[in-house]
Amino acid sequence: MLQYVKAVLNFSAFRPEADDPQASWKNRFAGRPTTLVHVGRNTLSYSLIDAKGWDKFAESKRGELKELFAELGPAIKSDTADGWCMVSLDSRYVISVENNLSRKKGSEEAIRKDPRSVLHARFERGKRYAATHNPETNTSILLAMDEENVKKTEALLKEHKLKPGRICCGTYVLLRHALAATNAKKGAEAPFSALYLVCCNGSVCALLQEKDNWMELRSRPDLFEAGGDITPLVDLLRPFEERLGPDRGLVVACDEPVAGLAEKLTELFPGRPINDLTEPGLLAKILYRN
Repeated sequence: MLQYVKAVLNFSAFRPEADDPQASWKNRFAGRPTTLVHVGRNTLSYSLIDAKGWDKFAESKRGELKELFAELGPAIKSDTADGWCMVSLDSRYVISVENNLSRKKGSEEAIRKDPRSVLHARFERGKRYAATHNPETNTSILLAMDEENVKKTEALLKEHKLKPGRICCGTYVLLRHALAATNAKKGAEAPFSALYLVCCNGSVCALLQEKDNWMELRSRPDLFEAGGDITPLVDLLRPFEERLGPDRGLVVACDEPVAGLAEKLTELFPGRPINDLTEPGLLAKILYRN
């Protein structure tokens, strides 16, 4: 009884449980430190998320994932509230533009629980799906994550007493964020055109939008090493050099600032305005709020 009274007085009785996926991260872990863990093909990195939601990079290493978890797992757990963490899977996924996906009420939730009922012939076994529909056209952005990779990551986390409160594809989250931030004015009277560029821990996605229509998307997980040579990123963008209209700009959203990117974009797309949404810890801030 005394414990319940104390919980009421400090308001913890009115907060959601830590494992409640419907609640925002900041409400689930109000006043408690957590971490954001990036899992790539051969990389593991993590950042500390303090009680106010501020992100502070901690460490990044390359190697075999099982060995990396054995090395960094104890440090990650010691920096969190009872081992809770957000996880971004930065490899073994596909992002594509699809036409005429079902938009029946509840379809975006159904694609997670019963994807065959939404995707029909596009459905593949061993995948986990999410979709974002274009409100102005019949196109959708489809995310397909490798289920074996998800389960392998969950097992490695559990082995080191880490609790994934949220597992996502950071690239997909950042792309949705960029689209929402720049398509506020919808409708035929204010169509929007731009080349979207998203970078997340070395993974890249580029989407060409022409008058609200999603025309072409190129996505590559683990394209370049974070903090390293960004030539592979520039090469991915080259086909858009001629396809981007003369009066069209770029929208950039990266989880962390990418050294030399602004200069490369200016060289590749001279005279084009660049709306850079990037800020340190951007992915962590988005996930913390939601």
